This record gives sequence, C-alpha cells and structure tokens, in this order.
Amino acid sequence: MSSTSTAADEKKSQILQQEYNRYQELIQELETQSSTLASQLQEHIIVDRSLTAIAPEKRQGRKCFKMIGGVLVEKSIDEVIKILADEVKELTKQKETVDEELKNNRTTLEKWISLNKIKVVKG
Repeated sequence: MSSTSTAADEKKSQILQQEYNRYQELIQELETQSSTLASQLQEHIIVDRSLTAIAPEKRQGRKCFKMIGGVLVEKSIDEVIKILADEVKELTKQKETVDEELKNNRTTLEKWISLNKIKVVKG
C-alpha cells in the first residue's frame, strides 16, 4: 500500500511542479514585455525631447523621417512630435496594464504557494 501512496504523492508533486513552472514562465514573459515596453517608451521620450528642443521657428520646413510599418516616411517635425506624444501615451498605458497583470500574477502565485504549502528550493 505504501507504493500506491508514494506513486500518488509523486504524481501530485509532478502536477504541482508543472503548475509552478507555468506561473514562473508567465511571470517571466510579463517581465520581458514590461522591460521591452519600458525600453520603447524611453526611446520615444528621448526622440521627443530632442525634437521639442528645436525652437518652433527653426522647425518650419525641416524634414523629419519616421519609421511606420517598416517604411521610412517623410514628415514634418511637428507631425512627428504629435505622433510621438500619442505613441508615448499608448506605450505608457500598455506598460501600466502589463505591470498590473504582472503584479496580479505574482500575488496569485504567492497565494497558490501558500495554499498548497509549497516550499521553493533553489538548486
């Protein structure tokens, strides 16, 4: 009878390990997304600051190029500044959403660990 309970314990252990791994993979994926969004946001902010530092009277007639869908498109500096402002807002919103989801998943994992009396052993 002890071999049956040992096999059941082993099966439960494997299921818990798989579930823990799924949580960890999801959290890692969300961390990667958050990092990518933060990097994109920082790049947009740097370009925006560079363009807005040009005096408005010096912007007139100056060309600016923006990559849109893999194609380099000629725009005016003012057009690009407006596009960047919209993109910064969207990236900020996306990053906040991903960060909130990351926080929720970490909380869920902590509750799951507590509920299942999991002891994480680093090897």
